[in-house]
Amino acid sequence: MSWKLSALVALGLVAAVLLSGSSSADETGSASWDALRAAGFTAYLLTWLSVVAGLALRLRVRLLLLSSTRLLEIHRASATLALAFVAGHLAGIFIDPWTTIGPLDAAVGVTSPYRPAAVLLGSIALWLMLAVLLSTALAGRIHIATWRALHYLAFPAYLATVLHGVTAGTDRGSAGAVWLFASTSAVIASLFVVRLFDIRTVRRSPQGS
Repeated sequence: MSWKLSALVALGLVAAVLLSGSSSADETGSASWDALRAAGFTAYLLTWLSVVAGLALRLRVRLLLLSSTRLLEIHRASATLALAFVAGHLAGIFIDPWTTIGPLDAAVGVTSPYRPAAVLLGSIALWLMLAVLLSTALAGRIHIATWRALHYLAFPAYLATVLHGVTAGTDRGSAGAVWLFASTSAVIASLFVVRLFDIRTVRRSPQGS
């Protein structure tokens, strides 16, 4: 269900972004720029929510008193919806007259005429997200160890997303953006440390206990 919802949202977002770009009254691309920024921040927040829900599931933490079933639904839905908003983000980038970034630039990053290092981080985040979602789609067909290894790519994907956010765009130095990335990253970092401690505790505990 989440895949169908994500596809519908992606189509709607791409159509809305293209419409906003074509309806701009001037050639500055302000409408498409605003749209791609909004889609980018939303994609980031959904990615963050998916990682938080995934860590909460592993640590058996009941966020907001939500059951494990609800957390799993949030984990999966937010991940696929994040990809939908990435599609909207990319649509805005491609039609924006100022960035001049094409599909190949978005795919490999280093060829981008606009802040290649920042775009490269975005490309890395995108490919890693796709690998994680692919592992979810193939969960019943691949070995559990392979699934787990691919799923762990969510952590570098999130890190690349944060770095992309703080190095790209006109919002990177604003107080709101700094607060957003700092506060959300602090939550992930705290849960990740607890996760590492949890792994070491399990490994050191005697068998059968």
